[in-house]
Amino acid sequence: MPAKSVTDAHILRRWRVLDFLRRASGRSLNEDVLRMCFRSAGFPVDVQALSSDLDFLAGAGCILCHRYYLGRGEHLLVAELTREGMQAWRCERAVTGLPTRRPLDE
Repeated sequence: MPAKSVTDAHILRRWRVLDFLRRASGRSLNEDVLRMCFRSAGFPVDVQALSSDLDFLAGAGCILCHRYYLGRGEHLLVAELTREGMQAWRCERAVTGLPTRRPLDE
């Protein structure tokens, strides 16, 4: 099976996650609010795609993911922007899978 290719849409969507976190009070948002941010900006994203992007960004050290147990088997995921994530947002830190220059449509 061929490896998944990273498209420009994936790269831009990941950058937008960093941008939404950068703009948020406390530099953190929960997963549901992030999806609402995308929808409000005209870029709806599904649960699996956002989850995949959050996993990628956490693995790259750009965000911290805090999981809180809510009861009845439910969890709340809160993503927090790190210093490295801010550097990646500014394109001062090279991260494969993120833009090397800031997008024009910010």
